[in-house]
Amino acid sequence: MFGEEQVNIQRTKEQQQREHVLPSSKIEIHLSGNHLQIRFAVTDQRLAKVKAIPFRQWHKERRYWSIPYTRKSLDKLRDLFGQELLLHFIPQDDIPDDLAAPPKTTIADKKRPELRFSDALIQLEEQLMLKRYSPHTSKSYRSHFATFLLRYNDIHPTELTETHIRTYLMEVIADGRSESHQNQIINAIKFYYEQVLQQERKVYYLPRPKRPQKLPNALSEEEVRRLISVIDNLKHTCIIMMIYSAGLRLSEVVNLRISDINSSQMRIFVKGGNGKKDRHVGLSEKILLRLRAYYKLYRPHDWLFEGQYGGQYGKSSVQKIFRRAKLASRVNPHATVHSLRHSYATHLLDRGINLRYIQELLGHSSSKTTEIYTHISQKGKLQVKSPLDDLAI
Repeated sequence: MFGEEQVNIQRTKEQQQREHVLPSSKIEIHLSGNHLQIRFAVTDQRLAKVKAIPFRQWHKERRYWSIPYTRKSLDKLRDLFGQELLLHFIPQDDIPDDLAAPPKTTIADKKRPELRFSDALIQLEEQLMLKRYSPHTSKSYRSHFATFLLRYNDIHPTELTETHIRTYLMEVIADGRSESHQNQIINAIKFYYEQVLQQERKVYYLPRPKRPQKLPNALSEEEVRRLISVIDNLKHTCIIMMIYSAGLRLSEVVNLRISDINSSQMRIFVKGGNGKKDRHVGLSEKILLRLRAYYKLYRPHDWLFEGQYGGQYGKSSVQKIFRRAKLASRVNPHATVHSLRHSYATHLLDRGINLRYIQELLGHSSSKTTEIYTHISQKGKLQVKSPLDDLAI
């Protein structure tokens, strides 16, 4: 994995925080209204037990778990922790025995009327599942198609014509939606009629919006250096360096497992990237040194980067790390986590790396996708002499 080499590291703030424990070794239970607050010194075993309690909830700001105050909850705590429990209250006799699962409501449930022909949406979901579409794409298709069905809630989907679809798209455009949003709607509608109902290309002749030719938002090498240098947390530093050093997508860095790092061959295995494509990318020597120090300090179990209480590191957490570093380093304010991937590709091109190699390292299916970096690479451009300099003036 990271090799046998030992790396000397100093005691850091995050190490002190991880070693901090509560004054009491007990599982402390406080009563707050109709909920129980649970605080304890964290161990993997205790955390696993708490996660086995129904209706648990983690409160990040105040750093405690809460569960409903019921007789069943108390019995569950006693079964799990026994003598480790320390109750800071006297249980009442009239507490409810159990609590029914709270109904899950979403914003969509509150705003949207009832979908009359919901069977069409179910058919769409089943076909998406059978074709093994990604969760992100499936969620997008479901949402767009459901909104389309609601627009014609009194007409069965099989009776809708291309005129209905065109009218709906005109309304979407008038509403100020982006070209990308419009394309996603067309894709969702096409999928239902062509893949679910097996009809002819019902929306084949619908005009696709012309997408704006935007250049990737890449950082300069100096900006990347400043961005990384302001991060003082070892794990956070490794995450940002890993993205830039290998040109990874956000989903790819959080999906890395310890076994994906091959230090003997100096490469990283990226499993199931965009389009479900596997690939290998080079492992930077600098990131390897920091990974060894990180592993000694954090001891992740499975995922390369795990959350504070175990499990896969969250995408939103990576985005927060980047935003804080971006503000502190005062780099391009429009940059995102994905800008690190763009920067990786651009800086490789600046170094004269063949575009075909960059395409494979990034996992692009088409070379045209990779060619966009030629528009932002500075290689050779600054050496182009202006024709004005040759005029005899």
